[in-house]
Amino acid sequence: MAIGSKEVKNKRNFSTIAIIVGWGLTILTVIWQVAMKDATYSIRIDQIEEEVETLNTRVRTTDDFRLTISSQLAEIRTDLTWIKQKLNGIK
Repeated sequence: MAIGSKEVKNKRNFSTIAIIVGWGLTILTVIWQVAMKDATYSIRIDQIEEEVETLNTRVRTTDDFRLTISSQLAEIRTDLTWIKQKLNGIK
């Protein structure tokens, strides 16, 4: 009987170790999945931030270009008005 109870005890120890290892692997897998999802979201957020910065730069450039065109059109209008007045004065 001593030998039989020793085998049962060894089987219980092995089962306990197997359960602990199984739970350990499960917990590690969950941690790994959470870390991977976090890394994926971080990469996506970084890409979105870069795109927003690029768009902000483009908007600033576009605004500067629009202001330049507006001022040049105002100068052209002034020149055309001056030319019109000179031509009307000659007639």
